[in-house]
Parts: sequence; C-alpha cells; structure tokens
Amino acid sequence: MTNNSFSIRLREARLMMGLSMDKLVERTNGAITKQSISRYEKGIMRPKRDALQAIAKALNISEAYFDGTNIKIDVPMLRTTSNGKLSEDELQALEAKLSFWAEQYLAKECLIYCQSSSHEEKYFKNILFKNPIKGTKVSTLEDAIHAADLLRKRWHSGDGPISSVLRLLERKGIKILSTELPDNVWGMSTWADKRHPLIVLDMRPEKTTIERLRFTAAHELAHLLLTFPASAELDVEKRCNKFAGFFLFTKQALIEEMGSEKRDELMLEEMIDLREVYGISIAAQVHAAWDIRMISREHYDWWFDEKIKKNRLEVGWGKYEFPETIGRERRMEARTRKL
Repeated sequence: MTNNSFSIRLREARLMMGLSMDKLVERTNGAITKQSISRYEKGIMRPKRDALQAIAKALNISEAYFDGTNIKIDVPMLRTTSNGKLSEDELQALEAKLSFWAEQYLAKECLIYCQSSSHEEKYFKNILFKNPIKGTKVSTLEDAIHAADLLRKRWHSGDGPISSVLRLLERKGIKILSTELPDNVWGMSTWADKRHPLIVLDMRPEKTTIERLRFTAAHELAHLLLTFPASAELDVEKRCNKFAGFFLFTKQALIEEMGSEKRDELMLEEMIDLREVYGISIAAQVHAAWDIRMISREHYDWWFDEKIKKNRLEVGWGKYEFPETIGRERRMEARTRKL
C-alpha cells in the first residue's frame, strides 16, 4: 500500500474515532508524537512496526486495516451507486471509512454472538444476511412493483405504512452508516466481504428531508437486493426509484387510499395526509399515480409544472413526523460493555 493510501486510512480512522492528533498521542501513551502523526497523514513517512502497533491499539483496529486487507469493500459498487459523482480520492477515503467502521461493527457482533463452542455456526445463524428476493430481475416498472410487493411479503411488512425504514433495514441485517457525503450525493450502498450489505446515508437535516431519507434508503436497498438486466428501457437508477416508491407506498395501498384505479385529479390536501402517514413526498405520490396510469399525462405535467417545480422542498405540504434513526450499533456498544 502506498504512503498516500496509508495516510488516508490513518486520517479516516482518527476522525471516525473523533480524535484530534493530540488525543491520539495520548491514547498511544506518548509512543507517537504529534509531529509523527502529522507526517504520517501527509504521506511524508510511514510508521515502523512498533509505532504501527501502538496506533492500531489506540484506534481499536487491526494492523491489517492500514494495509487494506482487513475488510474487502466493493469499491466498483460504491462507484456505481454514487452515480459517478465521487472523485477517486473521495472514493478512496470513503472506502477507508467503511473498512474501519465495518471491522469495528462486525467485531461487536461477534463479541455478542460468538458465545458458544460452536460460535461460528451461532454467529452466522444470528447475523449473516440472506437476500429474501435473491435473483429477482427488474427490467420494467411492473418488475419493480412486483419486487417491492415480494420483499414486503418475505419481510412480513404488510402493505401499509412502514413507520421506520432504517430500523426495518437494521432488523433485517443491513448495516447503515450515517456520514457526511458530497453535496450531490445522498446515499450509497455496497458489500463488505461479499456478504455484509452496507448502506451509507447523509442524514444531516440541513441536507435532506425525512421523506427523501426514507426514499434514498429504499433506493439503495434496491441496489443491494435486485438484479438488473442490461437490456431494459429504464436505466438502473430509474428502476431503483420505481422500486423505492412502491416499497414505501405499495400499488394496492395507493389505489385503496385514492379510492379508485382512475382519478381525474389529485388534491393537495389528500396527498399531504398520505405524506404524513406513509412518509413519502408529494412528488413521489404523483410519480406513482402516473406510473400506474391512475392520472393522465396532462394532469401529471400540471402537478410538476405548476406545483412541484415551484416548491421542490415541498415547504408547507405536511411532514412525516416519525423519526428516522439508526440504533443497532449503539445498542451493541452498550451490550459489549457488559461482556
């Protein structure tokens, strides 16, 4: 690994731990100087073995992390799910951050679940993710609707509102990292060691709304679970969007809530009510209504031209009040302190 790669990994690990250089020096009991850490992070030099051991211990991470051999992050998928909006330097930093986070996350899981003589079997039984709709191909809108309905069925989620999408994903074994992403990226997804699904979300309230956060999580879920044939009219991102919309608000629920398979017009007041219950934006509702041809193209265009494009943040159009948070890692942290 190059000095540059090492420097990125050291800096990301330090920041993930919330440590200043001075605090990191303290945690090494003075084995490393602040000047040395600064030189390591600038790529000017690399630590010798004893210094590396001290840094790894202070950061509670394996030495293999610094060589990039601890956890294999699927970087090509990160590149794909960022829609090509991240530079290679940004991708390298995000890969380091995910590698650090995933190693610590998995270590906590193993500490909790690896308690018997057959610890490996018990570990995998409790936490190894299984794709409940593996092999489901999505080429068309109808495929996306079917995949969304099938996943809800396999996850016993019914066809009504999902109170917390993020908590549902965590319960099903998907690991979610909340971190700051570049301005034009709201979420990404990838795999660790080809078997642990990871979703990265920028959850800052100044950047996203609750409804967009829920939609982004469902969109990234599609990237993780579905198969996308190359020959399709819709590009992959649009297929993920269709899945996300109908996962949050199923086709059957939409028809029942709207009272008919066909509507001459949609009222803002009724969509505000549905937004507050289903946690899905007005724009996504209008998209879905057009997708299933509940409304005419003329009415769809009117909604976007006259309403949505003039109020893209949907200010004053209701709000989903149930909080979207993540908590599994925090709960595991509390449990490991008891062991």
